[in-house]
Amino acid sequence: MKSCGSIKSLLPLYSGGELTEAEHQSVEIHLVRCASCRDEESSFSQVIEAARSTSMPEYRIPSGVRNRIALSAAERATRRPWGSFIPVFSLSARPGLLAAAAVVVLALVALPVTLRRSSGTASQPDVPILDITAAGGVVKLAWSDGSRDSYRVYKSTNPRVLGQSEVHVVRGHVWTDTRPESASIVYYRID
Repeated sequence: MKSCGSIKSLLPLYSGGELTEAEHQSVEIHLVRCASCRDEESSFSQVIEAARSTSMPEYRIPSGVRNRIALSAAERATRRPWGSFIPVFSLSARPGLLAAAAVVVLALVALPVTLRRSSGTASQPDVPILDITAAGGVVKLAWSDGSRDSYRVYKSTNPRVLGQSEVHVVRGHVWTDTRPESASIVYYRID
């Protein structure tokens, strides 16, 4: 026979119908003899019943609404695409006109990219020879192009933001980074 303490821990499960058959019988036998446990079980049963009665029922879409949704979807699936009303996009109407339109669209898309590349390469100074040496806890950058007296060396941990990173103005053609260990990967750009 189980003690009152062990039965009390089973009362919430008993009220919810979640006990095995053997545990259920054990609790029922105890409830016949113990008024205190009967009162506590009654309280649990009331709470569980109240919770079950207040829970929201499953929401289902009425069949009429489901039928209208299905009908609307079927109508949209059988309609002609919006582009088929425009003669340029109708493949059966004028395939040559469609090809010409595609070439014009491709040219318009490629034009800004081409202009950006050509303007970007003209403004970038060339550094034809670059020597990088890492020794003794420092990184030494040396370059030669012989065209200017000063340069800017950009240092960053992200190559996408080199222009917005740490900048050093260098007179001559050599710069030494005395803190290369500031990050595990460091990117440099000489301008």
